[in-house]
Amino acid sequence: MTEPTERRLYAAWRHPDGLIHPVGMLTRRVVDSNVSYRFVYLKAAEQLDGFDRLPGLADLHRVYESDHLFAVFRNRQMPRRRPDYGEYVRRLDLDIDTDPFEVMARSEGIRMTDRVEVFSYPDRTPDGGLTTLFFCRAIRHIPGAAEAVTEVTAGDVLVLADEPDNPVNPRAMLICTRTGRKIGWVPNYLVGTIHELREFSEADVGIVAEHVNPPTAPPHMRLLCRLRAPWPDGYEPLSAPEFQPIA
Repeated sequence: MTEPTERRLYAAWRHPDGLIHPVGMLTRRVVDSNVSYRFVYLKAAEQLDGFDRLPGLADLHRVYESDHLFAVFRNRQMPRRRPDYGEYVRRLDLDIDTDPFEVMARSEGIRMTDRVEVFSYPDRTPDGGLTTLFFCRAIRHIPGAAEAVTEVTAGDVLVLADEPDNPVNPRAMLICTRTGRKIGWVPNYLVGTIHELREFSEADVGIVAEHVNPPTAPPHMRLLCRLRAPWPDGYEPLSAPEFQPIA
C-alpha cells in the first residue's frame, strides 16, 4: 500500500459586510486508488451572525465522511463537457487535464449564487518556505484598478500596504503595483497569516503576480497572486481559535 496523501481545503462564508470567514474544513484522502472525503465545521461557524450552515451539511457538531465529494463542493466544479471549460482553466493558469478538485481549489469555488467559497492550506516549498495562491480581491471597487492590472505582468513583485483605517477590517492589506497604484486587497482569510508571519519572526512576506488575465475575464479572476515567505520553525498556519474544528 502506498502512503496516503491528503489535501486540505477550507470552506469560507462571505459576510454581507464583505469579510470572508472560515466556517469548515474539507479533507480529501487518497490511498492507492481509493478516495474519501471528510468535512467538519470550525469554531468560527458558531459565532457568525447570519451564517446558516452549508447545504446538505446541517449539523455543526457532526464529522461528515463520504466516498464522494459533498454536493455543496461538487457543485463548484465546472463540468469538463462545457464548451468554455478550456478557457476557464486557462484563466486559472492550469491545464485542461488538471484534477477537478485542484481546479476547484484554484478557482476558490466562487459562485455568484451564494456566499460560499474555498481556499487552500498553504504549501511548504522544497527549500522550507511557505507559499499559497490567491486571487486579488475587489479590483472593481477601486477606481483605476482595472486599468492598473493591465500594466502588471507575470513575475512582477507587488507591494503590500497596511490599511489600518479600513472601516471593515483594520488589519486589511492593499495590493499595489511597484509604482504604488492600488489594485485590490488580500483576501480576509489570508490577512491573519501574513500578520502572524511578520510577528512570528519578522518574516519577509512577498507577493508576486502569478498570472494576469485580460479585461474580458471576470473581475474576481483578473489577477492571480502568489504569497511567498519563510516558514518559521514551530509555526502552524491557520491554527488560530477560529480555525479549530468544533467536533
